[in-house]
Amino acid sequence: MVAIGERIKKFRNEKKITQQELSEQLHVSRSAISNWEIGRNYPDLDSVILLSDILEISLDKLLREDEIMVKEVSEEQRKNVKRKRLLQIIIPLFILSLLVTAFLLYQDVSKVHNFFSPSTVEMVTVEEDNGNQSQILEFDSQPYLNFNGLFWKKSIVNHANSDGEIQITIFEEDGQTVVEEFSLNAGSEKELENVKGNTNYIVKVKAAKGSYILTLL
Repeated sequence: MVAIGERIKKFRNEKKITQQELSEQLHVSRSAISNWEIGRNYPDLDSVILLSDILEISLDKLLREDEIMVKEVSEEQRKNVKRKRLLQIIIPLFILSLLVTAFLLYQDVSKVHNFFSPSTVEMVTVEEDNGNQSQILEFDSQPYLNFNGLFWKKSIVNHANSDGEIQITIFEEDGQTVVEEFSLNAGSEKELENVKGNTNYIVKVKAAKGSYILTLL
């Protein structure tokens, strides 16, 4: 019984193609061609199809009577069918998940915006002139400030509609160590150079009687 390796060698010689030339056309090593021809191992399905084209012989003629190779090719074909069926299931599910995600993001654009361009607005009301008396700000019901994300600008704005200047002091979480202290006029912005991300800070403010809008970016 003639194996596929012997057929490859026979038809290659008939075409006057060297092992090196055949290996270059198949994009494999010359030793791979040699191993096929001596029966050490077998070409894969893709290589068998290319061999059929290059040597100008039918697959039936190339594989005839080689039971091992025919079995391998049949097994590879079954695997390919399974892969295609699996992809037919996975790809629609993947596309569906993308569409659902896109729809949810579209429904709540604010979440996307807040992730890439986070900000928070705090309303400060001073009931009466309190001299040196300061009050602690809360941020989202938390008694501390924390820039817990990658995209915070780490700056604070006293809105133009505020009733005037406000004095701001930022402490470390212990409430004793001053990190930054400054006054901020209405309509102005201050970059918090000494404030770090993912760190808790206590923020105290002092101002004349009125309403103030502070935006953290």
